[in-house]
Amino acid sequence: MKMITWCLAFVVLLGLVITFDSSYGDQIQIPTWIKNTTKWWAQGEIGDSDFVKGIEFLIQQSIIKIPKTETMASTQTHIPKWVQNNAGWWADGSIGDEDFVKGIQYLIQVNIIHINYNTSMILTSSAFENNGTIPSEFTCDGSNVSPPLSISNVPANAKSLALIMDDPDAPMGTFTHWIVWNIPINKTGFSKGEKIDFPQGKTSFGKTGYGGPCPPSGTHRYFFKMYALDIMLNLNGAVAREELEKAMADHVIENVELIGTYSRR
Repeated sequence: MKMITWCLAFVVLLGLVITFDSSYGDQIQIPTWIKNTTKWWAQGEIGDSDFVKGIEFLIQQSIIKIPKTETMASTQTHIPKWVQNNAGWWADGSIGDEDFVKGIQYLIQVNIIHINYNTSMILTSSAFENNGTIPSEFTCDGSNVSPPLSISNVPANAKSLALIMDDPDAPMGTFTHWIVWNIPINKTGFSKGEKIDFPQGKTSFGKTGYGGPCPPSGTHRYFFKMYALDIMLNLNGAVAREELEKAMADHVIENVELIGTYSRR
């Protein structure tokens, strides 16, 4: 009974502080494994600072997705006890994701959790850092499967995404390793070796689909280029890169690059 009373009080309090639209629930994405960390914090097994830093990182990396939250002029230095209680209830399944997220948004509002809202499109990989070495698993020396990719901050007016992976250091000129288009704008990434259901073009290997790094000598750079387009492309068959770029001309809203390197030494 006491817990139910606190839950109701929390919901009423946050209703006074934060106003949400009807699509609020559709803007939330929280992996279930985060409940373990939240439970440890609620039980005092990890400190406030570690919890805050962890939540900041997970939101910044789009692992946790919540509605954008503006900060207030006033700040607080200590997390209210009711927020920690609320987190514990969420961790044990007593309340839902939306109520937990309201607590996180409150901490953003009062400047305890600091989020840098980058308005530019972001392309990252959990397999390698930008300008880092691509693991051999994703090359011709390994399983030759496509690496995991994460996409975030896609422009609101985009209609589709396109991906080109190439090697500008190839001895005979730029070598194309992967072409994909008409990727939905709500696509948040690709898993390792994911089966691609979207149109794919012909690479410099002479076939469609991902072809991993396979440099003949030296260290080569591999550019993963993601394009946000204002149209869906009307392309038939496994077109070459030149045809894709021609179709994309004057329709690119924004583009971003992720660079990986590889050497067969």
